[in-house]
Amino acid sequence: MTAGTAATRVETDVSLHAGDATLPFKPRPLTRSERNRREIFVFHSPRNRRVVTVVQILHLASALRFEFDPSLLAYVERPRRIALSPRQEIDISFWTRDRAGEERYYLAIPNAGTMGSTSGTVSIRDREALDEAAARHDLRLTYLTEREMISSIAQCAIAFELLPHVWAYSRLVSRSVIRERINRHLVNNPRTTLAQLIDQLDFSPDSVRAVVAAMIHDGTLSLVDYIAGNATVTLEVRHA
Repeated sequence: MTAGTAATRVETDVSLHAGDATLPFKPRPLTRSERNRREIFVFHSPRNRRVVTVVQILHLASALRFEFDPSLLAYVERPRRIALSPRQEIDISFWTRDRAGEERYYLAIPNAGTMGSTSGTVSIRDREALDEAAARHDLRLTYLTEREMISSIAQCAIAFELLPHVWAYSRLVSRSVIRERINRHLVNNPRTTLAQLIDQLDFSPDSVRAVVAAMIHDGTLSLVDYIAGNATVTLEVRHA
């Protein structure tokens, strides 16, 4: 599902950096030194309806996974800090809230923060200290290791490919009409291909791709055995 030119334009309105005032957290702004010495990734999040700013590829991979998780209502990067000791604080990597109202805190752990074993399992360095620090702040951490994220790199590549189409969807005047036509087609064809939809709908291929991407993003559709960059895209109605 490669993006056409209409799907690659990114909104730059500074108001899109504002957080949702109804959520309990907003992202901690990065300091100037952090911006100068760390790898920064910035993208507009349709799920959060704002610009997301993360540091390092590990956090980008995590953010993309959250972005395309239809069970989530919202996620926030760097929602708060916790004290490991009187002199050391660390950022919680992400906070999420799902559609059932459950909230979770995530801490991304790079390979340098883990230890391997002869059994092939990975343990987190200073896990006890991290758990104790979280408990002092009355929260429980879910750990995201770099090895875990590497194992899901294919899903991250798909999310990165779909994201520009989801951006295009928000600007597409005919999106409601196209979506209605796709839903009609799905009644009798719960599994279909993107090519079939493009052939049957009297709209531009880029417009159809944008609506399909949005339906994947919101959980209406799912991709079947898809690898990023493939010309053939099979879709099916997603069941909760």
